[in-house]
Amino acid sequence: MEVERVQDIASLSMTINSIPLEYIRSENEQPAITTVHGSILEVPWIDLDDPDEYNVIELVTKASSEWGLFQVVNHGIPTEIIRELQEVGRTFFELPNEEKEAYARPPDSKSVEGYGTKLQKEVEGKKAW
Repeated sequence: MEVERVQDIASLSMTINSIPLEYIRSENEQPAITTVHGSILEVPWIDLDDPDEYNVIELVTKASSEWGLFQVVNHGIPTEIIRELQEVGRTFFELPNEEKEAYARPPDSKSVEGYGTKLQKEVEGKKAW
C-alpha cells in the first residue's frame, strides 16, 4: 500500500479547488474565532538589532506564548543566502516522491528530525495532514 503524502493532498486540493472531505474536521475540532487576538492580525516581529537583550527575550517569550511564531528582522543573514536556501527547499520538494524518500525518517523513529510528511493516523474518522 502506497503511503499518502501531505504534499500530494495539498496539490490535489489546488487542482480540484477543494479539500477532500476525509480531511475536513468537524466544526467542534476546528479553530474557533476566539483564537484570534485583536482585530489586526500581524505576526509579531523581533528586531535582533535591539541592544536591550532583556527586551528581545521578553518579546520572543510573548510572541511564542501568544502566537506560537514570530518574524525576525535585522538578523544579519544576507539576502542571497536566504534566496539560495529557498531555492534548495523548492528544488527538494519538487523532486519525485521516490527521490525524497531517500531522506525520509524511518517509520519507527522516535526522532522529530528528518524529512517526513506521511499522513498521521485517523481520528474520529478524519485523516490528519
